[in-house]
Amino acid sequence: MAATSQETTALLTEHFRYTPLTLLDDVINTVNELVFRAINAIESGFQHASPESLGFRSPPSEVLTPEASQDILLEQKQTEVDSGIIKLESLLNAIVDKDFDKFEIYTLRNILAIGHEEDGDLARWVQLEHYRHLDLQADSKASGLTPEALQLQRRKVQETAKLNAMLKVEEASNAAVLAQLKQLLGQSETAVTQQPEEAPYAFLSQSQHTSTASQPLTENLQYLATQLPVLRQLLSQLKEALATLPDARQARQDQDSAETRRARYLDAQARRALQRRGLGDTAEQGTKIEGRKIGVDELSALEGLVQALGGADRQHAGSRMDET
Repeated sequence: MAATSQETTALLTEHFRYTPLTLLDDVINTVNELVFRAINAIESGFQHASPESLGFRSPPSEVLTPEASQDILLEQKQTEVDSGIIKLESLLNAIVDKDFDKFEIYTLRNILAIGHEEDGDLARWVQLEHYRHLDLQADSKASGLTPEALQLQRRKVQETAKLNAMLKVEEASNAAVLAQLKQLLGQSETAVTQQPEEAPYAFLSQSQHTSTASQPLTENLQYLATQLPVLRQLLSQLKEALATLPDARQARQDQDSAETRRARYLDAQARRALQRRGLGDTAEQGTKIEGRKIGVDELSALEGLVQALGGADRQHAGSRMDET
């Protein structure tokens, strides 16, 4: 028969990229899986049903308590359900095996098969697409085809298939990236309405003024590209101007250090004065004394006044000593 011929099986396998038995096995396995799910669903339904709803009745007895009677009913129900599920599973499996054996034989003989003539098999007359320009009847020695050359061609075909698979994966990845970029720009074709949160970069493809027609994005980019040399020239001039400026940072540091030393000196003198007046503990505990801020000029004037008063006190003390 044509269905049992190795040549026919090889031809169908090369054409479909799988053997005919593989397809039939997948169909039968799918049916067996559906039968298994149906049996589990039936068993689950019986397990959740009460014994009374299934027709079990406890025998009338004055000795048994209601709890013991209920346990007997549950045990009878479980035994009957287990026995019935096993019988049902065996019956369904037998029916599936019988019917799908017929289905397998019919498919291999009439569907996944190549017709045959009275003189011979038709498989030898079938030519696949990738064999169209090949002369399989030619002598390998006359055509110069050696086993090494054939192996090299096979390796080239394998590497081409690998490259094709890699390119398909890269194409799918690039398509996903382009879809994400279109969604960020608000140009996605899948979504009917775009929210501002879903398209944060939609302003790149839109106009600043919605009332007027927007310039294309390419024109804006060309204008920015023409302004780049001017920006570079201004940047170089700014660098030269910064190089000629004095080192203001070092002068600021020196000024800050002088002010810091003077503030530290005044803080120490104020703490001593507070200690002489009996407020040293409060000052050491970090009590903040509220008051207005004193400027640099006012502070300098106060220092001059303190120095003048100090000189006057020294002169007055000297005159008192002369009088004595």
